[in-house]
Amino acid sequence: MEIEIKTEEIKEIVLSDNSRFSYTIKQVEITNILGAAVAVLDEYFITDSSGETYKLYKTIEGNWYDVPEENKSVDKGVLLGLKLGIDNMEGKLQDETI
Repeated sequence: MEIEIKTEEIKEIVLSDNSRFSYTIKQVEITNILGAAVAVLDEYFITDSSGETYKLYKTIEGNWYDVPEENKSVDKGVLLGLKLGIDNMEGKLQDETI
């Protein structure tokens, strides 16, 4: 079960092959079968220009967490490109604020 905590603005990313994606980030609480919170993750809800959607999850420490039932029929190269692109973009944003 997931419980929405907060939502952020829509952001855009362009990968090295010039494919464009837009995404939002929201924090979700992951609970176990007893309803106890076990983790809070950032959920990246990503849409490409053709309308295909992806969901990626990242821990507070910055590690990507794969949920087996999400993105079943998606090319793993696309997911890797999205993860690297988001990490690079977030790293640039942090550098600009320092």
